[in-house]
Amino acid sequence: MGKHYKLPFDIKIIRKYSDINIDEFLDDWIKTESNRKERSILLDNDLHIELNKFQTYDIDIHEIIDLVVRYALSKREFRRNMGILIDLKQKK
Repeated sequence: MGKHYKLPFDIKIIRKYSDINIDEFLDDWIKTESNRKERSILLDNDLHIELNKFQTYDIDIHEIIDLVVRYALSKREFRRNMGILIDLKQKK
């Protein structure tokens, strides 16, 4: 069995909705647009090309990233993967 990874600190990531409900996501996205900060996001060129395909359907890269962060990773997956990343960066 592999090493058990965990974050060296506590992090609180709140999932806005218990169930994936895209209607609630879209309404929230529109209503809270003024509350969002503008940030530069660095993406691999291949990933950027793939994500830009959604623009054909009027879906912004920022909407995709927000949806992924809120829904795609469970808290356990997020903590484990970030723990691995921290470990790898410390070894460099």
